Amino acid sequence: MITRQEAIAELTADGMPLELQTVEVHGNSLRVFKNAPDSLRDVWLLASKQGEAPYSIYEDKVLTYGDAQRQVVSVSAWLTAQGVKKGDRVALGMRNYPEWAIAFWSIQCIGAVMVSLNAWWIADELKYALLDSGATAVIVDGERQERLSDELLAELGIGVALVARGAARPGLTSWEEAAGNTSAVLPDVEILADDFATILYTSGTTGFPKGAAGTHRNYITNVWNNKFSVALAGKMAGLVPNPAAPAKAQTVALSTFPFFHIAGLCGLINNTTNGVCVVTQFKWDAGDALRIVEKYKVNTFGGVPTVVRSFLEHPDFSKFDLSSISAIGQGGAPVPPDSVATIEAEFSGKVSASNGYGLTETTAAVIGNSGAAYFAKKDSVGLPYVGTQIRI
Repeated sequence: MITRQEAIAELTADGMPLELQTVEVHGNSLRVFKNAPDSLRDVWLLASKQGEAPYSIYEDKVLTYGDAQRQVVSVSAWLTAQGVKKGDRVALGMRNYPEWAIAFWSIQCIGAVMVSLNAWWIADELKYALLDSGATAVIVDGERQERLSDELLAELGIGVALVARGAARPGLTSWEEAAGNTSAVLPDVEILADDFATILYTSGTTGFPKGAAGTHRNYITNVWNNKFSVALAGKMAGLVPNPAAPAKAQTVALSTFPFFHIAGLCGLINNTTNGVCVVTQFKWDAGDALRIVEKYKVNTFGGVPTVVRSFLEHPDFSKFDLSSISAIGQGGAPVPPDSVATIEAEFSGKVSASNGYGLTETTAAVIGNSGAAYFAKKDSVGLPYVGTQIRI
């Protein structure tokens, strides 16, 4: 049987799709995936070729990858026409609507920096992040618009404001106007791997939150770490790729982490990269989640342990067909071993459970545990991802 180190060596060898190389980044030597794209713009443009495959489902309304691409191009062109340029901070605050994803990819496609606004923040908290980040534009939903008065926007020097899922008040632009230009052309911009892509605010229990900056390389490494983990698990299991095998059906994922959170954002980017259909809710509702899983044959979902527990322990759990589920992930808080045991028991070991350790500052998980290894060690967060250096 092949060892873990032997499998890693084979997968990352010269000429392999997951080949590693050493690069210097800000004076530090890092091992990175040689064949990964340079920017999130590149990621989106590749993903958008999925065309008429479903990209998102919200309240039973389907948006295809092609629909999303047309809106991304239009919003990107609109932002550029408003004077937003590479490196400018564009704040994004709304629920997990499809427009959140489209706005995010639009910002990335012009090389601007997405400032993630916690949708639970009140006006003073929003003001702090907007001022601290130096945002010059905002994209928000109707609820967030109500917390950002004209006086506050003027005080902060924010002259570009776009509103989705709500009527834009005078002086602000409606989503329909910005996203509906079918003749728009995607602006041309050069984006490098170590350019900043995001600022996410994170904090402990006291004081103001701190803005953690993430680069395009950070997010793309997260995606390729997940690709590598899948390949490693297959290698360790002795699975041999079969090029002649029929194409698999599109994966459907139920996203429960807020997109403004690093776990939700990385989940969105991973799912988009892999051509997944992403289903979201207005807010977490375990009973509605059961309905969604059955109706759309959801394959993967995850969340903080309390969310997953509320799903597994819902009184109607046994009334729904959940046979489509193949993986359940947990994170954002310590995962009780009994929760992992419940997943193993309820699905007869056929559903892969996963857990990881990471921070906003590390662009989500840098350590992970999943599948049979996780069922064997239910209290372990796992092993570092390839290329990750851990100091204890």
